[in-house]
Amino acid sequence: MASEELASKLQRRLQWEEAEDGGVQPAPRAASVPESQPQPLARVPTARADAELSAQLNRRLDINEGAARPRRCKVFHPYSEFPEFSRRLIKDLESMFRLYDSGRDGFIDLMELKLMMEKLGAPQTHLGLKSMIKEVDEDFDGKLSFREVQALSSASKFEAELKAEQDERKRVEEKRRLRQAAFRELKAAFST
Repeated sequence: MASEELASKLQRRLQWEEAEDGGVQPAPRAASVPESQPQPLARVPTARADAELSAQLNRRLDINEGAARPRRCKVFHPYSEFPEFSRRLIKDLESMFRLYDSGRDGFIDLMELKLMMEKLGAPQTHLGLKSMIKEVDEDFDGKLSFREVQALSSASKFEAELKAEQDERKRVEEKRRLRQAAFRELKAAFST
């Protein structure tokens, strides 16, 4: 296994360096470094390799233990990252994003967001806009990238679903109250 090989290589190099530092010579190996080479030149690449090797080994051990944090994807692919949106909706969001990105810098800043919300018929205060940006701003630059706009749309979609569920619960509760009131009226009519 690759991690076992890395561990054994790291262990051999650490033993070799400890032997050099302590003055004790390690047991001769078939692939040892010849004595004619100067030690400082041979040590520098080994030290750098040890650091790289140990970092790679530690990363693999963390992955195996499940403690490693996932690495961020450098390429943004909207279709796979937001599967709840259809391709048509993503293209519409992208065209809307490009329409309101007046600076053509790939970001919507506070004033562009304010203009967009006014044109959409839902004007917001500066504090509301700032809280909206802060809610989805992943890189803390005070601007919205296309990915963050999609995250905002996703959040508002879920908020709309929650609101619809709450409205449905209210309607069911109201119907239940009306049925109970009608039952009480019938009960009062028959009991007299």
